[in-house]
Amino acid sequence: MAGVRIYLLPGLAADARLLRPVAELVEQVRLPAWLPPERDEALSAYARRMAEAVGAQHQREGGGEMFIGGFSFGGQVAMEMVRHLSPLPRGVVLICGVRGREQFTRAFAAQQVLGRFVPLFIQRRLYGPMARRFAARCGLSAEHTRTLVEMARDNDPLFLRWSARACASWSGEPDLCGVRVWHIHGQRDDVIPDPRSRADLTLPGAHHLITWTHAREVAAFIRMAAGLGLGS
Repeated sequence: MAGVRIYLLPGLAADARLLRPVAELVEQVRLPAWLPPERDEALSAYARRMAEAVGAQHQREGGGEMFIGGFSFGGQVAMEMVRHLSPLPRGVVLICGVRGREQFTRAFAAQQVLGRFVPLFIQRRLYGPMARRFAARCGLSAEHTRTLVEMARDNDPLFLRWSARACASWSGEPDLCGVRVWHIHGQRDDVIPDPRSRADLTLPGAHHLITWTHAREVAAFIRMAAGLGLGS
C-alpha cells in the first residue's frame, strides 16, 4: 500500500489549515484547494470538476491507488466525487461527516437562511467574532483560535454563501458504487451531530474541530481506513 495517496477536503468556511495537523502526521495526505464555484452550480456538478482536478493531480504524482475524504462539507463533496473517479477510490473517509439531512440542526438551517439575506460586507465583519465564539465553544488552544480567526477572515464570502447553500440543499449520501465509507465523529459535535450513531469511531468528549483537538486519533483512523497500518 506504499503507493496510496489520500486526498482530503476541508469544510465550510475552511481551507487546508484545518487539515494540516493530520497531514503532518500522515505523509500520504494531500490537501487540494477548492475550485471557485460557477454561478448557481449544483453540488454534483461541482464535485465532478473537483474529481477532474484531483484525478489530474493524482496522475501527476504517478497514479496508483487513491483514497479520498473530507471534513464535514468536504466529505459531502468527496462522496459526490466517487462516481467521477476512474479507477474508483479505495475508500472515503468522513471527518465529522454529513450522511443525511437529519444531521442538519435548526440553528444550522437558520444560519443558511440568514446568510442569503445579510449583505456580504456585514458578513465579513462578523467572521472574526463568530470564529472566536466558536473556538471557545470547542475548547481550542490559543494557537488554534488564532488560526481559526485568520481562516475566517480569509474566507471568500461568495464561496461560503454558495457552499452553505449547496450543503443545506444536499439530498443525502449518494450511490458510492460499492466504495466503503469510513466515518469518525466527535461525541459532542453540536454543529453536525451524528444522531443515528453511524460513525465507525466516535471520540468521547470531542466537539466539531477534531482535526485540531484530536489530530492523532484522526490520523490513526485515516491510516487504518486507508490500509496503511497504525505505524505508517
